[in-house]
Amino acid sequence: MLLVPGFTPSPVVRAMINIGALLDIPTGLWHKGIHGENILNGGLGAVTGMVGIGNNFKSTVLHYMLLSALSRIVPMFKTNLSTYDTEINTHEAGLLRLTEGFEEFKGKNLFDEQLWTLTDATIYDANKWFEIFKDFLKDKTTKNKKELEVDSPFIDRDGKLMKMLVPTFGEVDSLTEFKTDSEKKLLDDNELGETGANTFHMRAGLVKTRFLMELPALVGGAYHYIGLVGQLGKEGPAMQQGPMAPPPTKKLQFLKHGDKIKGTTDKFLFATNNCWHSYNASPLINQSTKAAEYPTKGADPISGDTDLMVVSLRLLRGKSGMSGIVINLVVSQLTGILPGLTEFHFLKEADRYGISGTLQHYALDLYPDCKLQRTTVRSKIEEDAMLRRALNITAEMLQMKLFHRIENMPTPKELYEKLKEKGYDWNILLATRGWWTINNDQHPTPFLSTKDLLEMYEGNYHPYWLDDKDFTKIKKQYLPK
Repeated sequence: MLLVPGFTPSPVVRAMINIGALLDIPTGLWHKGIHGENILNGGLGAVTGMVGIGNNFKSTVLHYMLLSALSRIVPMFKTNLSTYDTEINTHEAGLLRLTEGFEEFKGKNLFDEQLWTLTDATIYDANKWFEIFKDFLKDKTTKNKKELEVDSPFIDRDGKLMKMLVPTFGEVDSLTEFKTDSEKKLLDDNELGETGANTFHMRAGLVKTRFLMELPALVGGAYHYIGLVGQLGKEGPAMQQGPMAPPPTKKLQFLKHGDKIKGTTDKFLFATNNCWHSYNASPLINQSTKAAEYPTKGADPISGDTDLMVVSLRLLRGKSGMSGIVINLVVSQLTGILPGLTEFHFLKEADRYGISGTLQHYALDLYPDCKLQRTTVRSKIEEDAMLRRALNITAEMLQMKLFHRIENMPTPKELYEKLKEKGYDWNILLATRGWWTINNDQHPTPFLSTKDLLEMYEGNYHPYWLDDKDFTKIKKQYLPK
C-alpha cells in the first residue's frame, strides 16, 4: 500500500518564456514535447529582479525582457504589459523606441493598442496600485479563467499538453521608491530630522516585505510575469564598531562586498526567480576609427559615437540556472538591446566560434552564403531573418557547450554539413523559431530548437512538421494558414 497525502500536485513545469539575447540557455532546462521535440524552459521567470547603480541600463534591460516575451505571445493572443513608474521619469515616446526592433510590433503603437500600459506614482500610491493589481490577477484566475486557458508545449502528468493561462506582464520601476499613501503622509507630517520621520523606513520595509511575500503566489498561479527594479547602493556603517564587532554579513554570494539593494528588504532576493545585476556599461568603440564598432547602414563614422554600449549582466540568483554567470549585452542608447548583435559579439569575442573567413571578410558556418564585415554586420542582421536565426542557433550551441556541459558537441560547420548530407535544406531549417509560445503548433513559423538540431545530427530526431520522406517539404497541417 502506497501512503500518499491528498495534496494537489504543483504544475510539472513553471513556464519561463524565452526572450533571446543570450538569456535563455543560462536560466533554462530542456523538456521533451509531445512530438519528441526539445523545448527550453528558460528566459523570463514569474518574478525577475534587476539591480544596479544609475546609468547602467537596468530599466532598459528589463524593458527588453518583458517586451521580448510579450512579442512572442501577441501573435497568438492579444495581451498586455503594464508599467508602474514609481520614479516618475518615464515617457511613452521613449518607451516606444524600444519596440522598434521587434518584428511583431512593426507599425504598432503599443500604448494606443493597449498592449502596453504606463502609469505612475502621481496617479496611484503603491497601496492603490497593489489593490488594482490583485483585482486584475483575481479576475484572471477566476472570472476569466475559462476563456484565457491555452495549451503550453510542455507535457503534463497525464501525457497531454499542460494547460496555462495566457501570460500577462508587468514591472515596477523601481521597488526602491515604492511608497504607500500612509508613508507619504508620514513624511508630509514630519519635518526633516523629526523623530516621526525616522519611523518611515521601518514602515516602508514592512510594506515591501508584505508585497514581496505575497507576490510569488499571486503571479505564479495567474501566469503573470513581473519585473522589479532595485537601486544599488553601499552598506551604511555598522552599528557596532571596533575589534570585537562582528564582520559584516554578505547578503548574496555574487554581489560585491559592501553593495546593497536599497529600499527593497532582504525578501527581494528570495522572491525573484532570477535576479540580475546590470553593471559596467561602456561604449563599444572601434579602436582604430574611434567610431562605433558596428555602425548603422549608410552612417558616416563619427569619432566618439557612444550610441552602442556593452552592458554586463551578472546572474546574482538563479533558481533554474547557474548563479554568477556574466552575459554581455550590446545596447543601443536609442533603441535598446540588440539581440542579434549581442549574439554576434559573443561569438566574435569567443575566438570567432562558428565563424569562418578572414578577419575582414567572414561568414557564419550555418549561413555561409551571407558575407559579413564589421561595418555591415549590424545592418545585415536587421535586414536578414535567416542571419538572425543562424546567429541564435550558433550562440546557443556555444552556451550549451559552456553552461550545460554537453560533451561531443559538433561544431557549427560539422552540424551544417552533416544535416545537408542527410537531405535537409538549410533555407527551411533557418526559416524557423527556436522559442516556444502558447498553442505552439498553431504559430505560422515552425518550431525547431537548437537541441533538436543537435539530435538531428545524431539521427535521434526528425522535425514533426517536416515531411518524413522529402525533407524539403512542410506537412500540410503545419503550413501557414
